[in-house]
Amino acid sequence: MVLKAVFLFQAGAGILGNSFLLSTYSSSFLTAHRPKPTDVVLSSLAVANSLVLVSKGTPHVVGVLGLPGALGTAGCKVTYYLRRVSRDRSLCTTCLLSCLQATTISPKSAVWAALKGWASKNVGSSCLFCWTLNLAINSFSPMQVSVSWDNNSVSRTENLLFCQYKFSLSGISVIPVSFVGAMLIVLMILASVHMVCLLHSPHQRVHYIHHSSLARRTSPEKGAADTILLVVANLIPFYFLNSVYIFYDTKSFSSYLWL
Repeated sequence: MVLKAVFLFQAGAGILGNSFLLSTYSSSFLTAHRPKPTDVVLSSLAVANSLVLVSKGTPHVVGVLGLPGALGTAGCKVTYYLRRVSRDRSLCTTCLLSCLQATTISPKSAVWAALKGWASKNVGSSCLFCWTLNLAINSFSPMQVSVSWDNNSVSRTENLLFCQYKFSLSGISVIPVSFVGAMLIVLMILASVHMVCLLHSPHQRVHYIHHSSLARRTSPEKGAADTILLVVANLIPFYFLNSVYIFYDTKSFSSYLWL
């Protein structure tokens, strides 16, 4: 019961927070003003994070309501598929956000100017591509799992209180997801290093030359880049730990709800 309460609290707080972010960043869509590219990406990220929480929390809500088996085999597979898609979609969107901000603060050269223009015009298409890509590469995941309703089973399961998945993974589903995830993490790291190099050197040079309050003032671009760097720094290690857990859970012959 304690774990159920923790799961519900996490899901509820996360959904409320992401709903607030979605309403904040999507408000420009309801006005005549053209939304900023970062607002489009952040709105898409809030939707992806909310889907992660909903798909993960739905079995727990069913469990708290005392309705074992209410989702059925099809419902459990759908929630598992949505969780996989939205999890990878969140990673893809964060990568897109970091790359977009890296181009925004880049020097004003012809190449970067052209890249900034292309990114601003195609940010919506890029978000749609992320959705399509993750829907496609995870399309095999429902076929690779079977649902067990035996709560005492010690077979290869992922215990979700009432949805227990028996995995039968193959390279067809694992390799594309792993490759795309690794590629996105590498892109995020490169974009983050690029932003750090751009922001650190000019700031230090201006600070030591002028020693003025204006030089020490944080620009909006630097503040946005620092925030995105913080997001990336938190996402990458937790995504890695989550991937390790998923690999352990699918290969082990026991499942621990607390883990």
